[in-house]
Amino acid sequence: MSMWRYFGYLFVLLAFIGALLPVMPTVPFVLLAAACFAKSSPDMHRWLQNHPKFGRMVRSWEESRCITRSLKIWSVSMITLGGGTSTVLFVPGGWPFWTVLSSFLIADVVVLLWKECPKPGHEARCAGCK
Repeated sequence: MSMWRYFGYLFVLLAFIGALLPVMPTVPFVLLAAACFAKSSPDMHRWLQNHPKFGRMVRSWEESRCITRSLKIWSVSMITLGGGTSTVLFVPGGWPFWTVLSSFLIADVVVLLWKECPKPGHEARCAGCK
């Protein structure tokens, strides 16, 4: 089995954990798993593309390098609420607190900077969108 396939399985596992824990992101791990499987396992890649929960996101990312507005809002909300809450509750004050809090804020900015997919039907109304 290739290294890409092992990484794909690792990222699927991390995405699953991220779906359960609000402090860990799901979206980037699903997209990384899809990229790894595209290089190593057509069957697993197809499984992710057709997955009822993640398939649309994977296809949108592969076709247009974009995520939906609702996914952006959900991601930023979970990173901010989960990360902020756990930081306040579990990270000691001083530089560790500000370092951890900054990492969550940077993750928020990264998600906000990702291109947003146009709403269905918007492409027909928008002449030069891309």
